[in-house]
Amino acid sequence: MKIVVFDLDETLGYFSEFGIFWDSLSFYLYKYLNKELNQNDFNYILDLYPEFLRPNIINILNYLKSKKKSNSCQKIMIYSNNQGSRKWMNQLVSYFETKLDGYKLFDQIISAFKINGKQIEFCRTTYNKTYNDFIRCTKLPPRAEICYLDDTFYPDMVNDNIYYINIKPYIYILPFNEMYKRILENNSLLINKEKSTNEFMSFMNEEIKKYNFQVIQKSKEDYDIDKILSKKILFHLEEFFIPLTMKNKNKTKKNKHVKNKNKTMKRKP
Repeated sequence: MKIVVFDLDETLGYFSEFGIFWDSLSFYLYKYLNKELNQNDFNYILDLYPEFLRPNIINILNYLKSKKKSNSCQKIMIYSNNQGSRKWMNQLVSYFETKLDGYKLFDQIISAFKINGKQIEFCRTTYNKTYNDFIRCTKLPPRAEICYLDDTFYPDMVNDNIYYINIKPYIYILPFNEMYKRILENNSLLINKEKSTNEFMSFMNEEIKKYNFQVIQKSKEDYDIDKILSKKILFHLEEFFIPLTMKNKNKTKKNKHVKNKNKTMKRKP
């Protein structure tokens, strides 16, 4: 039984800034247009900012979709410490599944242990991610093979049954003025007839200031590195799905003139 597990923020993409923008925009639209945004709006608006997705992540998820459909992968899950609401996490998951033609890729979302001091996930016992908590939450059999991808290394997630892909955090910050520009160019209905573009931007700036969010732009060189790392993620996933019999054959060939080495549990693309 093979399972793939993702962390959410800074693993699948960078969603902190988009969350701030989304909350501020939602407040504006409700206040001035009495409009509540829905999942379709979420998908449409996030599509305006593809930089927030880890490069090539949709292709990676499509690869996992094919593995799941062929029954090579039995389950795909999210194990997150994200401090957003369950609704926020569900919106992100629904977005990714929409990009996969509506295919239900994710079988379970394990949320943060606590948010603002209130316990959210009752199967968890700690803020840290641990193998024991994960098994308790998922009720997976002890012999399940798990590929776990996270930008943070959690020592208690190391286990003989876990192929740990510890990846570099993905961060991409857009200037908020660029975010305003894109949404104004693509959806004029967002602006109340009685409100000018400048008033919209002024309102958004005042809301966003409350978060004390610092905008630091990413260099092209860093983004190019992220693209390379995404290729390595796919490589490691492909390695995880190699049948054990083939791995043993390859290991036998390699070890004819080389001593056995201990299995490395932490793999960093």
